[in-house]
Amino acid sequence: MRIRSKLLVFFLLVSLAPLLLVWGSIRSDMTAMGENLAERSGNLLVSRASQSLERVVADHAAILFRERQMLDATALLLSSRVEEALSGHGRAPQGDPYVLPEGREDDLKSEYYSLGMSGIPQPLDIDFSRASVRSDDADTPLGDLAPLLARVKNEYPGLLLWIDVALKNGDRVRYPDVRQTMMGGSMGMMGAFGLTTEGNGFPSNLTWDTPRVDRVTGRMVFALNAPVRDAKGAVAGRLTLVVPVDAVLHEQSRTSPLPEGSEPLLVAPKVDPGTSETGLRIVARERSGQIGMGHMWIPEADAWLTPADTAPLQGIVESMLAGKSGVVGVSGAAGRELWAFAPMDKRGVSLLLIVPEKEIIQDARAARDYVADQVREHNAKMGVLVLAVVFFVVLMAFFLSKLFTRNIREVAHAVRCVARGDFTVRAEVRSRDEVGRLARSFNEMIPELQDKVRMQNSLEVAQEVQLSLLPGHNPEFPGADIAGASTYSDETGGDYYDFIPRTTDRGDSLVVAVGDVSGHGVQAALTMASARAYLRSLVSGGAPLGEAVTSVNRLVFKDTDGSGRFMTLFLLELFADGTMEWVRAGHDPAMLLVPGKDAFEELQGEGLPIGVLPDGDFTVGRGRAVSGQIAVIGTDGIWEAVSPDGEMFGKDRLKTLIREHGKDGAPALIQAVDQAVTSFRATAPQRDDMTLAVVRWV
Repeated sequence: MRIRSKLLVFFLLVSLAPLLLVWGSIRSDMTAMGENLAERSGNLLVSRASQSLERVVADHAAILFRERQMLDATALLLSSRVEEALSGHGRAPQGDPYVLPEGREDDLKSEYYSLGMSGIPQPLDIDFSRASVRSDDADTPLGDLAPLLARVKNEYPGLLLWIDVALKNGDRVRYPDVRQTMMGGSMGMMGAFGLTTEGNGFPSNLTWDTPRVDRVTGRMVFALNAPVRDAKGAVAGRLTLVVPVDAVLHEQSRTSPLPEGSEPLLVAPKVDPGTSETGLRIVARERSGQIGMGHMWIPEADAWLTPADTAPLQGIVESMLAGKSGVVGVSGAAGRELWAFAPMDKRGVSLLLIVPEKEIIQDARAARDYVADQVREHNAKMGVLVLAVVFFVVLMAFFLSKLFTRNIREVAHAVRCVARGDFTVRAEVRSRDEVGRLARSFNEMIPELQDKVRMQNSLEVAQEVQLSLLPGHNPEFPGADIAGASTYSDETGGDYYDFIPRTTDRGDSLVVAVGDVSGHGVQAALTMASARAYLRSLVSGGAPLGEAVTSVNRLVFKDTDGSGRFMTLFLLELFADGTMEWVRAGHDPAMLLVPGKDAFEELQGEGLPIGVLPDGDFTVGRGRAVSGQIAVIGTDGIWEAVSPDGEMFGKDRLKTLIREHGKDGAPALIQAVDQAVTSFRATAPQRDDMTLAVVRWV
């Protein structure tokens, strides 16, 4: 397919595909947006409702805490006053009743009614001027407590229902007095004391009883018991403050109205006998249609809260037992619900508000329906717009493809000419767009490319020449296994090794040379070639090692003076009688593995690198080789090789390889070192040339 045709197809795809995709997917995308909007709005409404519910239950918990503290203090104060009366101190004069403030009695009477079985409030006939007393002793001090109890009742209207004092000797007083039942009949002494506090014993500390039904009014109440002690400190009775649940769960404590369908409950964490698991037993629930929140009634049979999703239940129970309030989302029988709870006492009895989530998110659902209507209307308009754009894009793509392909064809022709080796061609494109800039860059690249091709050819020739200067094969020498190898980091390098056989007055010998020119590349390769020529000429002529290195140093200094280049060199001469001599000109010492000791020695020697100073002194070291001894001469490109993590190969790894592979022969040891360094370097580049020469005496 021609470029013009491909470009036309490309423009069509790039231009039309997004439009067609939008046209095809806009309905689902906008619908999803409506759903997301409804979901986010619903989540926001649920979050705000949760915060509101949490404030409600937190307020109830705070109110309960403050009122319990106040009631605790009141109970302790009253118990101390009762103790004074029992001991004969602080008794009020007989016949001196407490007179309520004007108009106060009617307000107090409105708090006393009986719900009965029907649940309809019926007023009770209450006498606030006296207390009900039961005692065999006509002179019992309990009868003098009515004024004190009346004052306490007047100070806490709506909070205290009954104040009851019971002694172990059977004496008992209760304020206020009830004159008749809800049916209009007289209430006897036993009926008057038919309270929830009966049978609770005589506690030695302040205690709160579990909420239960008051037998006189039928209302849910708490009972706060305080000990009454005699003069010796022993418990002689109890003082009980009877507090309606209405007092702490009144509707006025709500900070915001609850949605329709909300249900308040009193629950307690208990073990469900049916499942043997801890659940929430309903202690009481609000009477629908009554005065307000807090008018609770106890279910006739055990009732349990059993949500469809029981997973959050354990966390709710643990929070209640720990005295923590909270709001949790629960899957109920009628859908998702919010459960807001606040513990009422240390045993986990808690107020629980259950709010259906569907009542909260009604506004979000209405918003979703509105968005759906808008989406349908918008889709109809988009269909017409897409058709118009399609027609316009087809025309534009046709004319633009014709314009662009003309310049591209010109550039393509120039590329083909350069590929055939014609560096005189130029792309004749005069446009100022991206294709024009590409053509101008291409024209500027051709001369540079021509120079690089010429340089690459020269480097290839130089590489062939340099490789021809290195030994073509490993030498043979009596009693020794010898091998060497070089690996360059560029096409050419500055590392050098050589094997120079010669005849001296001590007989035939072999000079093993390893050198390293500073840097690498073409200049290092030229320096190496010159030094090699000087060294071969002097050594082959029979000059001793020290004199030969001195002469080479003088000649190399003249070549490199002012360039900053130098060359390290190590020469090891092997003789047929097993002796050896060496010269170290600034090069790393050769490593010598001594058989039997598994230890390395270094062939040291004094001498600066070649080319640093014109006159240099080089010492000649001497020694004798033994069978199994291995000499290794290398360049720093081996132990300074770096891994991808920046770690250096090091000489310790090289020594380990010599120990493990030295017995395999010189060529095998060189191959093992090359493989180990290559594997260690992995993806990291080779930063320096590597050369290694090995002599193993057999």
